[in-house]
Amino acid sequence: MAIESDVVAAPPVERTPESVAKHLNQVFPGAVSMGRWNDLIVDNSQLLNVARYLRDTEGLEYDYLTSVTGVDYPEYFEVVYNLFSTKHYDEGLTLKARAPKDDPVVPSVVSVWAGADFQEREIWDLFGVRFAGHPNLKRILMWEGFHGHPMRKDYKEGYYEQDHKPLESRWPEGWHVRGEEHNPWGRNVVYPRGYAADDLDRYYQLPSEGILMIEPEEAAIASGDIHTQRVMINMGPQHPSTHGVFQMKLLLEGETIVDLEPVVGYLHRNHEKIGERNLWLGNMPYTDRLDYICSMSNNLGYATAVEKLMGLEVPEYAEYIRIIMVELTRIVN
Repeated sequence: MAIESDVVAAPPVERTPESVAKHLNQVFPGAVSMGRWNDLIVDNSQLLNVARYLRDTEGLEYDYLTSVTGVDYPEYFEVVYNLFSTKHYDEGLTLKARAPKDDPVVPSVVSVWAGADFQEREIWDLFGVRFAGHPNLKRILMWEGFHGHPMRKDYKEGYYEQDHKPLESRWPEGWHVRGEEHNPWGRNVVYPRGYAADDLDRYYQLPSEGILMIEPEEAAIASGDIHTQRVMINMGPQHPSTHGVFQMKLLLEGETIVDLEPVVGYLHRNHEKIGERNLWLGNMPYTDRLDYICSMSNNLGYATAVEKLMGLEVPEYAEYIRIIMVELTRIVN
């Protein structure tokens, strides 16, 4: 897709957000506005053009997309793109695209930066923002039959009690009943409307299309001198090399792997959602589970972030202890 613009402008001399925004508006009039935090808010209709221009234009060359994240604001959803250049080692550039609450759709940038693939799927899965033009937009952490998008601020899990902890039922009242105990099937979930336990097959049946990137027709195609039928198999999550947390859908031709689709999400707990209601100390155990062998490293990252927010400085001896423990767990891992 060609960049649609009749204006020719020289690349900006300074690689600052303000300079880049000014230059982009010369090329794509009205496409960009400055945000509050030195970020560029891009009109959805021009997002793909702006993205390609930032990647391909000499002097800009933002060829590395480090992350794509979703944010749920009261008035709109926002998608945040953090860009860097492997040719210009500077602070990078942040783009933002916004979508209305009633119809959250943003153009996919997978065709510009392939690394956006899984990250856009994660935003769709957890926030419900659709990415038009994505080659395989489906859930990545939750299962296809999951009800709702759990990172939305208005999402409430099964048997939700209160917005903040400690919950009054625990303290000061002092009684505790697990939410699962209220559920006749013993699961702390929200069931779809009209759910019936004697009709499980209907709810666990996946859509017939769009689940595999490996299309069934490919399995019958032969190549090379030896004509052999291609076979599609599952590897994991119950496999010694995948540890129960990872699955691969493989397309084999003889003993050669000709295509592979990774399936993740088997060990997803959504610590971000849990952390919205916890006191800061209550989130510390969850950082352990990011890597239970090297947990001190994750503890340190979280503690450092909290300390910066609170303006705290730990004693020097505590810093020594932290570094020693982080290094020891790194070696063990």
